[in-house]
Amino acid sequence: MRSVLGIRTQLVTGIIILTLAAIGFLGIFSISIIQRNALSSKLFEARKAADILRVTLDDALKGGEASALEGYGRELMRSVGISALRVKDRSGSVVFSEGRLPTDKGEMISFGDGIKIYRIGGGWLKGPGTMLYVETGAKPGGTTSFDAAFTVSLADIASSISGMQRFIVLYAVVDSVIIIALGVYFLSVFIIRPIRRLESTASLIAAGDLDRRAVVERDDEIGSLAAKFNTMADRLEEEIKRLERVNAELVETQEELLRTSTLAAVGRLAAGIAHEIGNPLGAVSGYLDILRKGVDDEEEERDILERTEREISRINRIVRDFLDISRPSDKPLREVDVNALLRETLALLSHDSTFRDVEVELLLKDDIPPVIIDEDKLRQVFMNILLNAAEAMGGTGTIVVATSTEARPVEPTKGVKVRKGDPDFGAAMGRRRMREFVVVTFRDSGCGIRKEDIGRIFDPFFTTKEPGKGTGLGLFVSQGIIKTFGGTIEVESTEDEGSVFRVILQRGRS
Repeated sequence: MRSVLGIRTQLVTGIIILTLAAIGFLGIFSISIIQRNALSSKLFEARKAADILRVTLDDALKGGEASALEGYGRELMRSVGISALRVKDRSGSVVFSEGRLPTDKGEMISFGDGIKIYRIGGGWLKGPGTMLYVETGAKPGGTTSFDAAFTVSLADIASSISGMQRFIVLYAVVDSVIIIALGVYFLSVFIIRPIRRLESTASLIAAGDLDRRAVVERDDEIGSLAAKFNTMADRLEEEIKRLERVNAELVETQEELLRTSTLAAVGRLAAGIAHEIGNPLGAVSGYLDILRKGVDDEEEERDILERTEREISRINRIVRDFLDISRPSDKPLREVDVNALLRETLALLSHDSTFRDVEVELLLKDDIPPVIIDEDKLRQVFMNILLNAAEAMGGTGTIVVATSTEARPVEPTKGVKVRKGDPDFGAAMGRRRMREFVVVTFRDSGCGIRKEDIGRIFDPFFTTKEPGKGTGLGLFVSQGIIKTFGGTIEVESTEDEGSVFRVILQRGRS
């Protein structure tokens, strides 16, 4: 998961956590040591009290002065700080009792020389406890036998430790604040500020200020980073300038290639026109030569004139098709009903001899939206595709004409800047928007197109028809017309099985 915190925040947070952890550990450790030392001192006092009690009880019981134990016991309790005491003789009878001993002895913390010491309450992080419970008997080798139990209060060391705890906590807080403040200050001065200067310099370079460089003031890792950053910026500037030079050379070369390819295309067009016009011009020249020599038969003269007129019409058609390639239409565009235009075009073609034995099946979608286009040019495209289909079938067969709509992705216009909220904003941000297209499909059952020829059918002057039956400009001109209005023509074909031409039209102007 990517962090959303800045490096300053992360480092400061780390300093605070480490400081609090270290100071907290030291504080707890110090309190624990103080508590252990205080408890050890109290244990020593409890052992001393047990030894004194042993001597006193041994003397009192040895002399048969059991009745005097009451006075000795209270004096002993006051002198050694015992809060409760109980003494039993060898028979188990209580010979002295003062105060109330607890029923729960607690945790044993010391044992030796016949003295057992228990701690009631307390523990790790719970304080020293409330009291010590001590059990002891007569000293080994003594002349009497007894059991004694007493308690020693830990209230005094608990109060002392509580005061020490407050002091250590206050010390830890003040120490933490000082360490954190100094850490943040040195972090800001020696790390954060230089990094921010580097960041600012990088932003300026990214914005186009290639002469900007980072200031190197230190001879440490940050200074080394700044020096390497400057080296990188120098190389970046050199590379950008080199790329600009290469780009300028590429643009110049591209323009030269464009000029060359344009001249080559014009040359190919001119050669194609010359080739196409050459045959009818030769025929016209021959017919004129015959007429110049004279023809005796009037019927033969009329036939020659008709043939000459047909060849001249053929030349005119070739030149007109050539001019239609680049001549802009001056007719105003309007909404065209594609279904109605198809019916009208088929009605016109029904009188053509090529369509005499051709059956046309119409599968027209009712709710086809209109397209904005030059109606005459679109009719020219439909007629050209339909005539090609009829000729491919040899004048006999079925052509299926269908209309439909299809949603396709479109790219924004190159060179146009888009802003958020504009229609092309999604496309410019890498999310291509969809647009509805009108699709007109022409499916024939003709001879099809060879695989090696299908990629060339839209080239100018390419034709698979016999000489004199086609100029090779029909599909070239049709593709140009459709592309002018933001559409395209797609083709699929299998040799000896037929072809499918799809005319893709935008609903609006491109």
